[in-house]
Amino acid sequence: MIIPMLAFLFVFLFYPFFINIKNSFFEFDNMLDRNPSFIGVANYITMLNDDTFIRSLTNTLILVGLVLIFQVGISLGLALLVNSITKFNTFFKVTLFMPIVVSATALGLMFNLFYDYNNGMFNQILLILGQEKIFWKDPQNLTRLFAIIVSPVIWQYIGFYFVIFLTGLAGLSKQIMEASEIDGCTGFQKVRHIQVPMLRNITRTVIVLAITGTLKVFDLPYIISPNGYPSGKTHFLGTYMYDKAFNAVDVGYAAGFAVFMVLAGVLMSLIANVVFRHNHNL
Repeated sequence: MIIPMLAFLFVFLFYPFFINIKNSFFEFDNMLDRNPSFIGVANYITMLNDDTFIRSLTNTLILVGLVLIFQVGISLGLALLVNSITKFNTFFKVTLFMPIVVSATALGLMFNLFYDYNNGMFNQILLILGQEKIFWKDPQNLTRLFAIIVSPVIWQYIGFYFVIFLTGLAGLSKQIMEASEIDGCTGFQKVRHIQVPMLRNITRTVIVLAITGTLKVFDLPYIISPNGYPSGKTHFLGTYMYDKAFNAVDVGYAAGFAVFMVLAGVLMSLIANVVFRHNHNL
């Protein structure tokens, strides 16, 4: 019974991945070029000397750091809070999970409305407070531009990791929790010395998911960026790969990008696994 699923994975996942690795060693004249020129590792050498690639990699790594700090941190905090209450427990679970139900396209369009200069919610709030309107999507203000692109990316998946942490908390031994209360543990002590350490494996899984998901982020930056497309210093790995594949029609270079993203994801996930496997104080 497992053979059909294995066949599906091979045809639609493994086979295209290996073809992509092969394409990264060739130069294509166009998207449908049947006789590309073999150039070896030239695409990878070009990649390492590409300033826009370095910038997109830097932006992506910054985003990974922000996701690990805020997305994972906030989701863990919310899970601990909701797990400790009984009233309106279901309401909070459903409400906090809702952002993950909304599609990335709808979410991006919603934030575009928030950032709109003339009628956006943020500028309307500023006017109410007696402040001047702000051009939120100013291409010259890279710090602000990066912030408005990153903020919905961080916010979107908090609910997803919140549910994972909440499920992990529900699976903790009730006997241990009751024993800690009998011994006089305060709420903070239970969180620090019992719940968080016992969630180590769940945290490791969430971190791996956060890293791999962030490395390939594409949809929200694509939708929210000025003029409908990231460029130059606002690129991420996913958006720059798309730009090279479909705008510059540099298929071999884009294939090399994809291989690099996979390797980076595997490497960073292995590092996270090693850190959380040996650090027993977390």
